[in-house]
Amino acid sequence: MQDVYPVSMSETILSAQGVEPAFSIDVQSVERGGRPAVFVVSPPTDRDLPLIVSSPHSGRDYEAAFLERCRLPLNVLRTSEDFHVDTLVASAPSHGATLLHANFPRVVCDVNRACMDIDPRMISDASKSGCAPTSRGLAGLGSVPGVVSGGQLLYATRLSMKEVTERLQRFWRPYHETLSELIESKRQRHGFCVLLDVHSMPPGVEGSRADCVIGDRYGTSCDREMSRAIAAVLREQKFQVARNHPFAGGYITTHYGRPREGVQAVQLEICRTLYMHPRNGGGFGLNTRIVDSVDRVIAATAQEVRRRLSDV
Repeated sequence: MQDVYPVSMSETILSAQGVEPAFSIDVQSVERGGRPAVFVVSPPTDRDLPLIVSSPHSGRDYEAAFLERCRLPLNVLRTSEDFHVDTLVASAPSHGATLLHANFPRVVCDVNRACMDIDPRMISDASKSGCAPTSRGLAGLGSVPGVVSGGQLLYATRLSMKEVTERLQRFWRPYHETLSELIESKRQRHGFCVLLDVHSMPPGVEGSRADCVIGDRYGTSCDREMSRAIAAVLREQKFQVARNHPFAGGYITTHYGRPREGVQAVQLEICRTLYMHPRNGGGFGLNTRIVDSVDRVIAATAQEVRRRLSDV
């Protein structure tokens, strides 16, 4: 299937810069029965640090059965992706971080929502479903979305509870089981763990002019020193940086960020106009200059982690 958003020369440029994309598949990430990997875990290639970099919304493996179920074309479905954020953060293992990124698309299952944050109105037999929707879920943007960006309906008919349950079992649960295990393993070994959850955002959300938004749940998911360290390296590169507006952090940041228990979680949103550029003939390419900028953010975060290790 043709890539709607081709990435011109990105892999060639990355290799020329000495940054190897972390696309190796760990045994944890391969599904049984010959199915493709749901997610990829790439271990550190340098000193193992208590640092995890995650990209939960950059998956772009659209299965034929899902495409047949949808009423929208692929190019519309892909507007909900965090376009190639997994490529932007591919250097994380070289800085001692563990990289976790989803292969499944966000419109199939959104792991940055609570498991049962689902609008029961989109399920045909939801009377005993146990749905617990937030306002985002009721808007169709829950763990099993009913709409794409812009509010367009994904399906011509309602889903069955069986379909919803199968997606949660196949995508949501193993992703969070793996993330939880990684965090706990690093916390037990090093005394603490830092989670950097990376996303992309459209420009001008709620009037924001920020290039990057750091979300730390208003200081509850990580301490100010960590947020400041990330903000500082972004500002050194002349980016406009905001904190907690318009994005303060989703489910992953909220759920895992427990500074008093040794887990720091911070969300980083990067404006798509910084690195997506229109291509002649349609689609978008990847401006790989931003790869270096993101690499500096990861390096600065790793440096802060090393500093804290020396204090433990």
